[in-house]
Amino acid sequence: MKKLIYISTALFAIIIFAFTMNEYHTSTTKVEKNSGATSLTFTSKLITQDLEKAIGVSSENFDQFDAATERYLRKNFTIIINGNTANFNYAKAQISPKATRLYFEVPNVGVIKTIEIRNALLVNEFADQQNFMTFNIDGKRDSFVTKKGSERGKITL
Repeated sequence: MKKLIYISTALFAIIIFAFTMNEYHTSTTKVEKNSGATSLTFTSKLITQDLEKAIGVSSENFDQFDAATERYLRKNFTIIINGNTANFNYAKAQISPKATRLYFEVPNVGVIKTIEIRNALLVNEFADQQNFMTFNIDGKRDSFVTKKGSERGKITL
């Protein structure tokens, strides 16, 4: 009888866990500018499988994947510094089976008073997508989250 109760309890727990387990869709982007530096650097980390779905290219073909990733990034990521749209230089994607890191920068940046980001990465592919943005600019830290319907965020320094 004890064995039956134990098995029933374990089976119940497994069923509850299976039905309550959620798959989360998130990305992180770190924005940095050190005192005295002239570039604003960005490092975005996305789940490789999610990015492959968004761009329609497998990461196994690096050249096609990298080119498609850059096009996707330019379409879905906008930077506005002190009220002016800033162009960024895409450096590269660094791919692993689980995560892909994207490196890009805005060169020749002066004093930053405000920075607004439109981060719509993966929001059209996943309704629950959340993009976490963290900033460390000249020693000042801030953060915000973008998601579907709220793809923009702004910080004032």
